[in-house]
Amino acid sequence: MVTARERAYEWVKEGILLGRYPEGSFVEEKVLSEEAGVSRTPVREALHRLAAEGFLDMLPRRGAQVRRVTVGEMIETYEMRQVLEIHGFSALCGKRLTIPPEQAELVAEMEDPERLKRCRAGDREAIAEHAKLDFRFHFGFVRATGNTVLTDLFRSLQPRHQRIGVSAVTIRPERLPIITHEHNSLLNALSAHDFERAAGTLRTHLNPDDTVVSHLR
Repeated sequence: MVTARERAYEWVKEGILLGRYPEGSFVEEKVLSEEAGVSRTPVREALHRLAAEGFLDMLPRRGAQVRRVTVGEMIETYEMRQVLEIHGFSALCGKRLTIPPEQAELVAEMEDPERLKRCRAGDREAIAEHAKLDFRFHFGFVRATGNTVLTDLFRSLQPRHQRIGVSAVTIRPERLPIITHEHNSLLNALSAHDFERAAGTLRTHLNPDDTVVSHLR
C-alpha cells in the first residue's frame, strides 16, 4: 500500500519533472496537500526529502523553491558519473561479466518512434519517461558489477541524473538520435568487453552540449 508520504513525494517529484512546478517557482504545502489529496504533514516530509535529493531549495521564511538546473551542477554530475561508470566498465570488461539482457531491451524502448516523436515535440511526459529509461540503462551496467557500494553511490545520483536529463532534452531534443547512437555504441562495446571503446564513448556521451550550457548560464 502506498503511504501518504510516498504519494505526496511522487506527486511533487512528477510535477517538477513534468514542468507543472517550473524551475524557480515556489510550492506551498497547503496547495500541494489539496492537489495530492493528503494532509500537510506528509507533504512537508516529502518536501524535505526532495530538498535532500536536490529537487528543491528550502529557503528560510520563503518556503520551498524548485531548484534550477545549473551548468555547474550538470558538469559536476557528469564528472562523477564518469568516475563511477568507467570504474564499473573496468570491472565488467576485466572480469568479462555478462551484460544483462535488459540493457538491449532498454535501448529498444528508448528508440520507440512514437516516444521520440513526442520528445521532439516538447512533450514533458515523454521526456521525463526517456530520462527515467536513460537512468535505468546506465544504472544497469553499474549494478551488473555486483559492487554494492558502487551501486549505492550511483543510485544516489538518480535525482540529478533525471533532472538534468529532462532539462537537456527539453532544451535540445534534436540530440536524441546522437544519444541513441551512443547508447548502442556503449552496449556493443561492453558486450564485447572492449573497455577503451566503452570509456571513450561515455566521455563523449557526457560531454556537455554547448547549446545546453549556453541556455543554462
